Amino acid sequence: MQNAVEKSRPLSLARIREGLLRYSPRDLVESSGMANAAVALILREDGAGESEVLMIRRAEHPQDPWAGHMGFPGGRVDPGDESPRRAVVRETEEELGLRLDTVAQPIGRLSEVHARCRFEPIPLTIFPFLFELTTPAPLHLNEEAVEAVWIPLSFFLQRENRIEMKHRLTHDRSVSCCLFAGRIIWGLSLGMVDELLFEVLRAER
Repeated sequence: MQNAVEKSRPLSLARIREGLLRYSPRDLVESSGMANAAVALILREDGAGESEVLMIRRAEHPQDPWAGHMGFPGGRVDPGDESPRRAVVRETEEELGLRLDTVAQPIGRLSEVHARCRFEPIPLTIFPFLFELTTPAPLHLNEEAVEAVWIPLSFFLQRENRIEMKHRLTHDRSVSCCLFAGRIIWGLSLGMVDELLFEVLRAER
């Protein structure tokens, strides 16, 4: 695991916002001509001032390479979308019934990443956007998601929650993951959380 984030004070939203102001997300130079997608890392604080992130478990579907995986709401940028951020606002409302324009505010984004399927790169890049939930709102999941769960960001900092596992599609290859109440979090989604925790916040003094 990468260098630990200083944990003597809560992982508050104010702390995350400060880190994002200093952070410059990376864009991929080779992404020209590729399709784009966007996901939303939606954050809120619990009663103790600790930040939580909303994750969903995708429904099983034979044509979805990420079926059953834990991830973030979002999807492909359609031709009618003004930008990747507008696409993720639309997709989040479709998947969760959550209108980010009215119940949340954007606080930044992370680096553009090259999507992979079964460990192989595909011609798709993903823009991860961060939102702070400002108004509690119920979730209404559509057929693309089977559950939504709030996970404390501090959970990802605890070494005992990090394990190595054999991927079900390539049993000879181990991958790093986190196990949260029986849910496996790994791959691009875990990488986005790690970027937030270990790159955005590492410049703290």
